[in-house]
Amino acid sequence: MYDAKALRKGVLWNTGGNMVYMACQFIFSMLVVRLAGETGSGLFNLAQSYANISLTIASYGMYSFQVSDARNKYSSSCYLSSRFVTVTIATGVCACLIAFGGLFLGYGLMQCACILLFHAYRMIESATDVFNAMAQRNMDLDLVGKTYALRGVVSLLSFGIILAATHSVPLTLAVMFFSNLVVFFRYTMVKSKRHYQKESVAFQQVRLLLVECFPLAIYSALSTTTASLPKILMEQVLGTKALGIYSPVTTPVLLLQVGATYLFTPFITIFSNSYAERNRRSFWRAVGMVQAIILALLPVGLLISEFLGTWGLRVFVGAGMEAYQFLLSPMVVSAVLTATVLFYSMILTIMRCMRGLIAANLLGIAVCAAVCVPCMKLWDMQGATYAGIFALLVQAAALGLVIFIRSRRHFAEGPHRPLQEPDGLPSDAAETQE
Repeated sequence: MYDAKALRKGVLWNTGGNMVYMACQFIFSMLVVRLAGETGSGLFNLAQSYANISLTIASYGMYSFQVSDARNKYSSSCYLSSRFVTVTIATGVCACLIAFGGLFLGYGLMQCACILLFHAYRMIESATDVFNAMAQRNMDLDLVGKTYALRGVVSLLSFGIILAATHSVPLTLAVMFFSNLVVFFRYTMVKSKRHYQKESVAFQQVRLLLVECFPLAIYSALSTTTASLPKILMEQVLGTKALGIYSPVTTPVLLLQVGATYLFTPFITIFSNSYAERNRRSFWRAVGMVQAIILALLPVGLLISEFLGTWGLRVFVGAGMEAYQFLLSPMVVSAVLTATVLFYSMILTIMRCMRGLIAANLLGIAVCAAVCVPCMKLWDMQGATYAGIFALLVQAAALGLVIFIRSRRHFAEGPHRPLQEPDGLPSDAAETQE
């Protein structure tokens, strides 16, 4: 059983800390143009694009898997060792991309240095995720939220102060990296000691973990593709100018999607324990509660976009952008559907149903690719959002069907079995895999 008061406090800290972090990241995109000009902004966004690829590789889609490891099949040391491997691979890929850019795309020393520094900054984020997962596994959500908030504030202060003083993007990224490195060693690792006991790990165990999580790495790549596909096709069908309008106008709505994600992420431990214990009532009650919270964000988002959208676009995006307020409401629907798809994907990760997870995401990409161009020809920029909504509805339905079938079979296999046996010893860890 969980202390309801402690859980509410932890969820508030976790959600608040993550929102602070995301708000700081969003402010980056607003400040960089004003402090470094269009050229500096282009340099920053180029480095960010490459660093996001590195982060996807390094994170390996493993966070939900680690938090939902209810019977401790893999030790904390094993997860840390696996992250060292994935960060090394991501760094190798980044080095290859930098070399390719320098040799074939004409990147100079400035571009290469920025890509490398942003990559290093993102690798700290990936390493921090392992310790955050340890904390969440032990329901220490306060620490997770405080870590995100501290990293966000430190990053924003480093970014704003150094960029305003020097107008140098490489120097700013270097200070961001070193300041976050200090936070990692002096705060994250120190505070996480109570959740981590160092022990030796055989490479065979690390290899098994990486093999088992490989489908999640594929899922992460597919998820990124699904989100990027409408914009990629828009640039080809409607041109760069249309994309230059659509992206900044719709970006603020993504905060709603991120907020929804941070609302259900703290419940991974409850879902995983209920599922491992075959506690049908607890599992479905948690599913229903989270789904209700996500759906409740829809009318809130629609009201905000309708009554504050014009003002927000004019103040935060730029003069003249308020004319595109009509793009916001459909994007709110898309954001809520995306949060639902991410929630269902998290449940399938807990269920260890990797084939269903990948199949449903492939279906979403296929549908999006099929309807995107016709929709944009019919409805211009709005068509990209309509295509995304249709693809997300199909994807959510497929994920929901797999969840229903998988859970029905799982809960019918046996009675409720607690994670702690009467003698106080954990149940057999081998029973985690269905």
